[in-house]
Amino acid sequence: MRDLPEIRVDIDRIDTEIKNILMERLDCSNEVVQSKIRDQNYVINRPDREAAMLERLGKDIPDDRRSGYLAVVRKITETSRMYQYGILFEQVPELFEALTKDIDLTVPTEVVSVRLRRRNIPNSMSEILSMIGDYGFDMKEMQLLSYSEDNAYVYFRLTIQGDILETRMQKLLLQLSMESEEFSIMKRERIDC
Repeated sequence: MRDLPEIRVDIDRIDTEIKNILMERLDCSNEVVQSKIRDQNYVINRPDREAAMLERLGKDIPDDRRSGYLAVVRKITETSRMYQYGILFEQVPELFEALTKDIDLTVPTEVVSVRLRRRNIPNSMSEILSMIGDYGFDMKEMQLLSYSEDNAYVYFRLTIQGDILETRMQKLLLQLSMESEEFSIMKRERIDC
């Protein structure tokens, strides 16, 4: 059995290799989104493709490691989508402008409230929470409003702690809107001066 310092040397080496591979993957993600922008195809989230990828990649993973491994793969795909939405935000500003056409974007806010509809599938709520946290924001409130009659969709109202004038918030709102079946900004609370 190896000593802990020796094991940590290997872990540090592996972490560097993982970092390099992830940067290479994000380079590919950049190429994907540039192709989509060129073709004016702004669909980033492809649940069918991600499900097939998870199935393929999880096949030969031992049972005791499969759940953890697939969680990492899901996080990598979430990171890739986040990166692509950031590029869309920068290069196709009219996508965000359409979301806020009736909103005064000169007034700072403490929170932003939105209403959205998503497919009623496992992890729907946790994906939202993860996305909000990845952008560096906290939830003030998350309310499950209702389910569609056929139970295929779920409606949420989210109140996110943050300023709508921040670029990170705007990128988050764009991603939430594009990964939801319906989306609207409901209410913005002003900062008291």
